[in-house]
Amino acid sequence: MDTYQKWLQAEMEWIDIYCSRIRRQTLFVTTPLVLAGTAVLIGALTVVGGGSMEDFGYGAVSGFVLGMIVCSIFLLILLPTLRPKRYAKKIDKCVRGLSLNELEKELLAREMLEADEEHKISYTITGPGAKGTPGRFVLTPHFAFLEGSCPYAILVRLSDVAKIRRNEERKTAAERHAKSRTVYRFTLYTIGFYRKDRFQRGLANSDLPDEAFGFFDAGVRERVMGLLRETGIEGDLDGMIGG
Repeated sequence: MDTYQKWLQAEMEWIDIYCSRIRRQTLFVTTPLVLAGTAVLIGALTVVGGGSMEDFGYGAVSGFVLGMIVCSIFLLILLPTLRPKRYAKKIDKCVRGLSLNELEKELLAREMLEADEEHKISYTITGPGAKGTPGRFVLTPHFAFLEGSCPYAILVRLSDVAKIRRNEERKTAAERHAKSRTVYRFTLYTIGFYRKDRFQRGLANSDLPDEAFGFFDAGVRERVMGLLRETGIEGDLDGMIGG
């Protein structure tokens, strides 16, 4: 196994802690509660409708079967999304998007594996649709890597970056329920990366950044900024970093 594959394996082990917790919670807490709930509900409705206790039993069995169908569909959708290999593929796709050659991929993997805890920031993502998923930022001598957000993996090669800008965006998100719809209004705290070749590509400073990290928590964003300053890029209060 080469260094790059070892790094992907380490990433799978990291996210598997979260995936295993969600699988256990779903299989041993959520599913039994749904099965019991549908059994009792259908059985009770049978009695309310004038049925006997025997009818309650038949109704409970029907409810249990209905719950099994619902849970089976839910698990068929959920469980494939909790495979660590799925997240490793997202990271590999992110790396390929940066067009790294084999030597650069080995350098990236080695730096990620050797990164000390002082250059890692682990946090829990709390925001609309986040469901307590883990997030992590890793800074190495040549790369800045954010995982757990949306998209799942964002990789920046520091030598490509001319400027970094902080920003805040007001966002609206909707979460649909069975018979309702909840609208969330929140602030997304971002770090935008502007590449050195953006002018050659016809982009101006006022255009969107080439890459961006997003955070629901301003405190996490500032901790990440603190590490980025260690690269020699100076920051100021208006959020623009670099010359």
